[in-house]
Amino acid sequence: MSKPIWYTRCTVATASGIAHQRGMFGAVFADSPYEARCLGELGRAQAATHSTHALADSIREGGAIPPLWARQNGADTVLVALTWVPECLSFYVRADDAARSFADLRGRRLGIPVRPGLEIDFMRVNAHKAFSHALEAHGMSAGDVELTLVDIHDDPLGIANQDLGKGDARVVPAIYAPEVEALLAGKADAVFAKNAETKYLERCYAGRIRKVYDLLVTDREEWKLNANPRVISVSGNTARENPDAIVRYLQVLIRAADWAARHPAQVPDVMAAELGVAPQDIVTSYEPGFEQRLWPSLSASIQDLLRLQMRFMVQHGYLSPDVRLEGWVDDRFLKEAYRRENLAWAA
Repeated sequence: MSKPIWYTRCTVATASGIAHQRGMFGAVFADSPYEARCLGELGRAQAATHSTHALADSIREGGAIPPLWARQNGADTVLVALTWVPECLSFYVRADDAARSFADLRGRRLGIPVRPGLEIDFMRVNAHKAFSHALEAHGMSAGDVELTLVDIHDDPLGIANQDLGKGDARVVPAIYAPEVEALLAGKADAVFAKNAETKYLERCYAGRIRKVYDLLVTDREEWKLNANPRVISVSGNTARENPDAIVRYLQVLIRAADWAARHPAQVPDVMAAELGVAPQDIVTSYEPGFEQRLWPSLSASIQDLLRLQMRFMVQHGYLSPDVRLEGWVDDRFLKEAYRRENLAWAA
């Protein structure tokens, strides 16, 4: 009987998502004692491990904040790869608001969502970081606005590892609907949303909200870091006991990244199915050529980008300065995966 290796991915652009949608795991794991299975099979009862990494024999590809927090809180994990795909980082006001640009938000209330039900409130960190850089991009600071905490009680982990479906067939509410509802209720004057999810959000609230800025237009790469780079982390027990399973999983991601790079015209359809949006939403949510950027890497430059994300979290009390990449990153698995695929290591 095959040993399950549980994979989990965020609802963002990931090689894991492409591999899941295209059924790519079976071929690589076929002649092994392991079987790659989606964490979603275990239901809502295990969804929290998507953030806490508490489940043994699991692999996660997604936003950087939960694995950093889990590391801080003693989770037994190993960081085996990173990816970096810049995405839209959008700010919204009510449609009837007088603000026509982000600069017009000086002195206004910027809504920072607070989800008490999350063990690590990654969406709060995302919004805080995005507003901070948008302010900087417009010559302002936190002192020029009112950062307003908005309590939200929803279940964002409830949709982790679900197949959200394509476009209009989607039945899951917009992930950022609670933020927009708070905006419409007058609890804040502007809110933040990100990724291809923004396009679905804009359709759901057409005529009621208006985008005033998107950090994706900036040429400052560090301002576009928002829960980025994505972290590919694995359970420590798997790294010690079943290293071949990790190498095989990374081989799947390499093959998924290679497929995306060679078939860019097909990627929007696959990612649309993964994220529950329309194919055109994928095209307009990422920088041109994003299909070439899904390769797992541990280059010095991508690790430095992760350190910038960590620095913000430390500065604002979201992360202990004791968390370091040194001693957490292990490049042996990725090197071996690229070797098996007869490709140069993306370092």
